[in-house]
Amino acid sequence: MTAILADAFVKATVLLLLAAGVTLLLRRGAASLRHLVWTLACGGVLALPLASALLPNWRLAGWPRLDVPVAFDLNQTSTARDVIATSTPKTAPSAAARVVRAPDSDPSETTDAGPVRWRITTNWTVWAVPAWLSGVAAVLILLAVGLARIAWLDRTTTRVRDERWLLLVEDLSLELGLTQHVRLLQSKGPAMPMTWGIRRPTILLPAEADSWDAERRRDVLLHELAHVKRHDFLTQLVARIACAVYWFHPLVWLAATRLREERERACDDHVLRAGATPSVYATHLLEIARDLRAARATALASVAMARPAQLATRLLDVLDTRRRRDTLSARSALPAWIAAIVVVVPLAAAAPRVAEPSSPAAVIDTIPRLPSPALAPKRSLKPPPKPAVVVTDTLRGCGTEGSRRSSHTNDGDDVVTVSTTTGHCIVNFDGNGKFTFNDDFTDITTVAAGGRVLIEVDYGDHDRRLTIRRGDNGLERIYKVDGDVRPFDADARAWLAETLTFLMRRTGFMAQERARWILEKRGVQALLDEAASRESDYGRRIYYQAAIESGKLDAAGYERLVTTAGQTITSDYELAELLIAVSKTQPLTERMQAGFVAAAKSISSDYERHRVLRAALSRPGLTPAIQAGMLEAAADMNSDYEVAALLIEVNQARPIDDAVRPAFFKAANSLQSDYEHRRVLDAVVGRQGTSPAMLADVLTSAKTITSDYELAEVLTKIGGAYVLDDALRPAFFAAAKNFNSDYEHGRTLLSIVERGDVPRPVVLAVLESAKGISSDHELSELLIALISKVRMDDTIRAAIREGARSIGSQYDRGRVFEALERD
Repeated sequence: MTAILADAFVKATVLLLLAAGVTLLLRRGAASLRHLVWTLACGGVLALPLASALLPNWRLAGWPRLDVPVAFDLNQTSTARDVIATSTPKTAPSAAARVVRAPDSDPSETTDAGPVRWRITTNWTVWAVPAWLSGVAAVLILLAVGLARIAWLDRTTTRVRDERWLLLVEDLSLELGLTQHVRLLQSKGPAMPMTWGIRRPTILLPAEADSWDAERRRDVLLHELAHVKRHDFLTQLVARIACAVYWFHPLVWLAATRLREERERACDDHVLRAGATPSVYATHLLEIARDLRAARATALASVAMARPAQLATRLLDVLDTRRRRDTLSARSALPAWIAAIVVVVPLAAAAPRVAEPSSPAAVIDTIPRLPSPALAPKRSLKPPPKPAVVVTDTLRGCGTEGSRRSSHTNDGDDVVTVSTTTGHCIVNFDGNGKFTFNDDFTDITTVAAGGRVLIEVDYGDHDRRLTIRRGDNGLERIYKVDGDVRPFDADARAWLAETLTFLMRRTGFMAQERARWILEKRGVQALLDEAASRESDYGRRIYYQAAIESGKLDAAGYERLVTTAGQTITSDYELAELLIAVSKTQPLTERMQAGFVAAAKSISSDYERHRVLRAALSRPGLTPAIQAGMLEAAADMNSDYEVAALLIEVNQARPIDDAVRPAFFKAANSLQSDYEHRRVLDAVVGRQGTSPAMLADVLTSAKTITSDYELAEVLTKIGGAYVLDDALRPAFFAAAKNFNSDYEHGRTLLSIVERGDVPRPVVLAVLESAKGISSDHELSELLIALISKVRMDDTIRAAIREGARSIGSQYDRGRVFEALERD
């Protein structure tokens, strides 16, 4: 079930991000079309799990695999070990001596064919399904309470009998093409007009509705009947059920919010298309939102007319004469439905491509074949004795074809299990109890009473096994080849040394301890050579880090280590950990900085690269060229969040001088997210001591922001905090020309005016920029603020009069001229 939830989360994220991108492209289109996109997205995320279960799998190589169990319980005997479990290597024991308590089995038992012990960590996934069900239940309970409240209102409120209302409903229903009969109910108090019902659509009116004039009655009923025509109550339920199923997914909640906002805009468009005056209709919405509230507990299960939280943007949209207000017919909506099916079906069928088991590689076996019992002489029922053999096979003969997997598990002080696969050979190390290695980690020197160490290699057609335990006269070694006990001679000792060395190089087992020993006994160069021979990135990093912590590296050694690490360590995490350790322990020389930047650029993970660059940029003594190189490495990252976070940290940590400034703003301009771009520019604007040159670069960078809101946030901070002198003024008003929203344009110019004591050239620039504002309300507010805040002269007064004459609304134009006469 956990895998199903994870798969649904990933697929829902893809679908919702795609819907967000489509609505962003349609931001200049009709609200009804954007509402349809969000409706299909909410319905699609509900259909995904069911479609995934019914459709055949479409295997994709790059699709994340989410069906791998997180925890398991397995006892697997050594004779049946066909598959070695894989996991990320954990930290090796803290000392060469491994201390383990005696196992629970009988200490006198001498068999060495016991099962490999797999220790199970706590399986947190058992809580995932109960937690998910709890969240689903909580959201559905709230929805049920809302539906119950609506049912209660349906029974307790009275039906409207006034002929004027009933005739108006019939006329408007015919005008909209509604075939359903719509009931009108009237509450006993000041209830918000709202709609509910699928088969029996119902409109609730407040008690004061009888005192409304004819224009308000028509506008309110048109809005609510538009909800009925568009089946908005049903889409509201679909969105709420999607929120219940995906309560843990923030994008689903965001989609439900966007669906609600576009729904109200689409109904407003219905009213305006029917001939309502925008300013009058906006007044109706404002007064209804101010004086009325939705009935208690109905918010989740009804479609209310004017909630205060949505009102600001709705009023702006109603008054915006440039907006498209098209409605969707069934025919025009058909392509959107087809596109949704084309997206949802392949997405639901997507599944990871699972590698097929590889065929066994050819077995390299230098042990002579033993005679088969079936070919033994018939005259003897007893099989002939097995001949003595000299075993010459080594791990070097295992080949490199096939899988290469490793597993290293420590369970406290009880058990250590190490497994690795190379070619067709499987190597296992299983230790119970307290044991210690010799100085060069090629043999076991002590084992605690009751403990045991098992080392075995399965070469395919034969195997070697060594069991070491404590006996009465010291260590007892039981060495077997293909199950036959053999003497532990020089050949066996060489095999043991090779096997232990191979294990430690292939896995993270005893990496720290062995690195310290090599460093102490053989020196730094031997340690670096050993690191180069390691096959695991974890092991390489441990060895390199041991060299760093030793204090025996000179500047040239550090430079070589950083360069070599960037070329040999493929794991982003391990390379990042090493580079961070270097930046914390050693001043970055100019030559080392170049290698450091090259190594950082080789990290593909944006998160890990951010960690490395943050650690390096916090160090003193960086040359401007290296700072610029690190910022260029930041600009190559794909994650806008990581780039923005790094730039903000750099801005806070050190001044951005002329040498570094181009690279800083190149990285800032690489951001695709307007939100993250604005965050970076805000940090620069808000930093004390920001130079005029930096502010000019901020304004130039801000011109690339497409979001009116984010652009306004940057410009209002500059306009409200800095004097727009001759150097800043052209760049500021050049950025202000990019506004499409009159509201954001107006509030940006107001931020300059409200500072007071505005220089005359700036006032004239504000008036020139105000010519781009088409909203009568926004332009009149700006002109009135100018009249009250700035020192007037004939030129400014004439410019204000010219701006006032362009206002179409007689009311707003009169307000401006009245303010001029009072001044």
